[in-house]
Amino acid sequence: MALVLCLVLIALLVWGMRSTAPQVTSSESGVQSGSNTPAQSAQSTASLFDLIKVSGRVGATPVLDLAAPIDIKGSKRRIYKQGEGRFIAENTPVLVSITAFDGHSGSVLNPSGRARLLVGHADAATLGEDLLSSVVGLAEGSRIVVVRSLNPNATAPGASSAVEIDVVDILPAIATGVVQEGANGNPLHVEMGDEGPVITHGSTEPLGLTTQLLLKGEGAQVNKDDNVVAQYIVMGWSDGIQRQSTWSTGVPELINLAKVMPGVSQALVDQRVGSRIAVTVPPDLATGDDTLAVVIDILGTEPASVDAQSPQSSGDSGSAQSGGVTSAPR
Repeated sequence: MALVLCLVLIALLVWGMRSTAPQVTSSESGVQSGSNTPAQSAQSTASLFDLIKVSGRVGATPVLDLAAPIDIKGSKRRIYKQGEGRFIAENTPVLVSITAFDGHSGSVLNPSGRARLLVGHADAATLGEDLLSSVVGLAEGSRIVVVRSLNPNATAPGASSAVEIDVVDILPAIATGVVQEGANGNPLHVEMGDEGPVITHGSTEPLGLTTQLLLKGEGAQVNKDDNVVAQYIVMGWSDGIQRQSTWSTGVPELINLAKVMPGVSQALVDQRVGSRIAVTVPPDLATGDDTLAVVIDILGTEPASVDAQSPQSSGDSGSAQSGGVTSAPR
């Protein structure tokens, strides 16, 4: 009988020890996780993303505050803001801005300190596989934060760790600024149709460069040496023939201000992202054969001096691909 009682007491003691042992929980809901390391255990108790604070509106250069260094293997992401614009499906037009930060110091890794731009179709060639899977299914106006570990040989210059924090904003593919009353109609009148802007004008041809601010954006200001991501249409004043347009595909293009016709460059400098402008460009500031009527949606701007890199490069997730309005003869 004494032996039986001893066995019962031992069983109860073992059960009690198991019931008070700490429980292992899965990663937080809504975050895609890679594998964790022992160095990450303290960050797994409270969410990894509790250590990361991102401020600033979507489309502006974000500010990151880091409470403690991040150490992970693989990658995690969190949706910080759900946009209300067009949803991104595979192979549809897409424009994203990416700002990279060091996972230990929190310092900006982009060479210029400004966000980099990727524009094209939502496919692996434009975005890379990882970024594509993060962007598809979200709407324009969304912001996501991706924390990832990199090969030490692939880190950005100046990085103090192999962990990178990328703030990714999905930008609108058309201008979203505030309508400017009284700006439309002199000298150009612009209506938006199913296939983009429809331009009409009176009989009096302007003598020089004119610029009408149709929608006023609140984004970054365009500098004279920038590349500008834009939707645009170019029409001859005299014949009304469309000469160039991005609206046939809906995919924005990059305008290199050093290479476009001088009249377009002059009109874009000091404008803000989110704006729509209507411009008349006289022959001496255009292609030399006619005054041109141009409508431009300004969607993003970045320094022209930064070399394009692949989407997988650290500190830089690629740049907009060069296209642009026809240059004047040089």
